[in-house]
Amino acid sequence: MNTLAKFEVVKLPKLWIVGKELRYSDDALQQGDNRLPAFWNACYEENLFAPLEAQADILFEDAHAGVFIDWYLGDGDFSHIVGMLMKAAPAVPKGYVVRELAETEAAWCWVKCKAIEETRAVPFDSIAKAITDIGRSCAGMRWCVDSYHRTRSTMPDENGYVILDCLIPLDEGMERVQ
Repeated sequence: MNTLAKFEVVKLPKLWIVGKELRYSDDALQQGDNRLPAFWNACYEENLFAPLEAQADILFEDAHAGVFIDWYLGDGDFSHIVGMLMKAAPAVPKGYVVRELAETEAAWCWVKCKAIEETRAVPFDSIAKAITDIGRSCAGMRWCVDSYHRTRSTMPDENGYVILDCLIPLDEGMERVQ
């Protein structure tokens, strides 16, 4: 069981996600054909993160990231990019992709669970409710990030919980409802 442990609105700078991309069918995912864990495992097996971690001076944070993007293109597919977020234009290793994520306000959420495997089912409903509760929306988001911070996602706290960070862009022009 996972819960929303922290929620805050932050101003994200322009970021770049650098990594490997899986173009994937939303219908297949909804029907239980989840290729994402195997894709992550393959990325770890091929040591995808080593050349990205070598660019330590421009890392956004010390975390491995999965960015969901391109579902709004209307073809029924989306891309999932496994890599790292950079705060400046990165060197892109051969065979990797790079995508720019515009500066934006975002909900930075911590999802707390007993095992990192539980984060595969992020409680998006509770995140969306928290966003609505502050009078904002994420209906027009073009991407979202699952971020596996080096310490929070791998080292359980005193109660045995780990944390997945989620970054959810908030819609522009939405004022807080009083």
